[in-house]
Amino acid sequence: MSFKDFELKINSVFLMRIMVAGVAELSFMDYPGSPALVIFVPGCPFQCPMCQNWRILEAKPEHEKEFDEFLSKIRVALGAVDAVKVSGGEPTLYPEFLLKLSEFCRDHGLLFGFDTNGYFPDVVKRLLGQVDLVSVDVKAAFNDPALYSRVIGVEMGEEAISRLRETLKALFSGNVYVDVRTTLIPTVNDKEEHMKNIGENLARLGYVGKALKEEASYTLQELEPNLAWKDEVRRMRRPTLEEMVKAGESVGLPRVYIRKANVGFMVRLDDLKRQEVRKLDLI
Repeated sequence: MSFKDFELKINSVFLMRIMVAGVAELSFMDYPGSPALVIFVPGCPFQCPMCQNWRILEAKPEHEKEFDEFLSKIRVALGAVDAVKVSGGEPTLYPEFLLKLSEFCRDHGLLFGFDTNGYFPDVVKRLLGQVDLVSVDVKAAFNDPALYSRVIGVEMGEEAISRLRETLKALFSGNVYVDVRTTLIPTVNDKEEHMKNIGENLARLGYVGKALKEEASYTLQELEPNLAWKDEVRRMRRPTLEEMVKAGESVGLPRVYIRKANVGFMVRLDDLKRQEVRKLDLI
């Protein structure tokens, strides 16, 4: 590569315009096992009624940033974090940004990951080998497109499920940690048959082999109604710990975790069950 070509490459990276809606400089709840800087990007093909980040679902002119200026913020945090995570919105709307950011993280010894709803499998495939962690949301049972449409807020449940399957299949066969998550919504997506269907589909797509190598996990997340976008969800209640444990058991997978405010960020289902057994022994 000539010096001129190298200069053009460098300029194309650092003059790149990116879309960033916000930054959390230190989080212990976004990258499993590591303190992380979290970047929030705007825009999403879904309109989930329970979305906590609904204020950034639409990309706006004020979100546009210069890449080199933005990197200076990450450099400031290098001493306090071990990882960088991109959340949203939907990060896979910005594949070039994810690629360039992953290069920066590798150069500085940082782990790198991103969240996704699985709607853009080709982008996820392109990023395999460039990323350490992908957190992918499974919104509801795979065999109920109408329910999936309800949970994602747009009438494209069948397409969303099909694309999610393709994304998960690629992730489970790739060299990346796969953090699968479902937000448990009482009376909506939490029936025993819903959980069983999710578990069966994840198993068919390759989850179990990945999990047994400790390269994948499945987390049930607590619905937080007070942070939700739509009034219909704000009127709902949080799932109880008992309901979350029961749902986790119904999934029937190894390495299942619970995320609940008064319990912890990622607590193993098996540990919670042992705690309950110990309580019974003391009675």
